[in-house]
Amino acid sequence: MEIPEYLMLFSNKGDIRVEVEFINHKSKIINSKMISSEITKLIDPQTHQFYTEMRFDEKPFKIYRYTIDPIKKKIIIVAK
Repeated sequence: MEIPEYLMLFSNKGDIRVEVEFINHKSKIINSKMISSEITKLIDPQTHQFYTEMRFDEKPFKIYRYTIDPIKKKIIIVAK
């Protein structure tokens, strides 16, 4: 499984905001935007499972949670 790079996943177009929160880490990463169909980019095409690891500025992190808020049009990726 190749670990995806967050900054390369989404088109940065659309009205859904993608935010990243780090647990026990002071790093910050730029928010992105996506269209709803890009939700599939959070899924490994080989295993058909949500990614449990992702790279942020080339540094690997474990993914602990994805939160989807359709009312606020927001997805939060929680990583450690």
